[in-house]
Amino acid sequence: MTFDPATQTIRSRPNFDVYVAALIFIGNIAMCISFFNPEVQGYGDAVRGWRQFNALLAEGQPFYDENNQVSLRIVMALVSFLIVMTLRAMGLIKREVLITYLALPFSAYLATKLKVEFVFFPFALIALGLGWKREVMVILMLLGMTVFFDENNGLIIVLFRLSFIVLSVLKPKLYWIFILIAGIIFIDKNISLLFPFVPGLAAYNYTRDIVNPEFSYIESVIVFLSSMTIGIQPQIDYYFGFTYTVFFFIAALGKKLLSKSFYIDIIKSPAARSGFLTIMLFGSLTHAFQNARYYFFYVPGIYAIGGARANRTLIIISWPMTFFLAIYYRLYLGH
Repeated sequence: MTFDPATQTIRSRPNFDVYVAALIFIGNIAMCISFFNPEVQGYGDAVRGWRQFNALLAEGQPFYDENNQVSLRIVMALVSFLIVMTLRAMGLIKREVLITYLALPFSAYLATKLKVEFVFFPFALIALGLGWKREVMVILMLLGMTVFFDENNGLIIVLFRLSFIVLSVLKPKLYWIFILIAGIIFIDKNISLLFPFVPGLAAYNYTRDIVNPEFSYIESVIVFLSSMTIGIQPQIDYYFGFTYTVFFFIAALGKKLLSKSFYIDIIKSPAARSGFLTIMLFGSLTHAFQNARYYFFYVPGIYAIGGARANRTLIIISWPMTFFLAIYYRLYLGH
């Protein structure tokens, strides 16, 4: 910041808040690499991640493993930063959303989580309503990445964007949204009807029947909220993550949370509707995609509802949230 003698006021330097958010991001990266090692992330998940990187970068040879996980994660963080800044330079990510991303603790964790899916998260920040030419470019790019990396995250983002376009054009009445919700619930209860048309869904019988047979929408809401700000293993740290998220929204939104018009505006928003339906659909089909990382397109929504105050709040509380979660895992797992 600089002092302007002509107006006797303090002026912020251009992009000062971006620089501060970038510093927050770097600090969170350092803490994530230092404290959230492969065992904290979930060792089985990390092993699958190493296999992905070896198949992609080492011709299937066992090059990446626990011995070089730190250097790999540093490169992953750098790649994530370069992608998000490139998308920003292309005008695909709004400046304010860039700040939200950089200040959110979960962003740093996902940029260092040992899975190839890390490359998708910056693309979830791309603005909606780009115009048909750029929209086609984004969707084709996401579909190409989905095939190349063999990850479903791109399909989730594509469906979200397509549903936003449809809802924006058709502007359906609220009762149509309830009909769609009822349809998703019906599909969940009768998913075998889809197997002849989408055979790949049968693979999720394992997560539906073995891993999470007691799936519920209340559980999904809790897991999603518990992993919005930062969540490593929600089944272990949900009381931290859930508390963090609730505290953040109270601090960032304040009296808005008591305003009826605030909730009405959200319900009417095509972005909120498409996001809700996308999350509900994939959660219902798989009984597994409950973590907020699968739906990282919620990040632009943080600024949309909270504005500059939400970003300022994140900048202030970001490091403490990451630090205290790191301390918890150090005490819980002894690392």
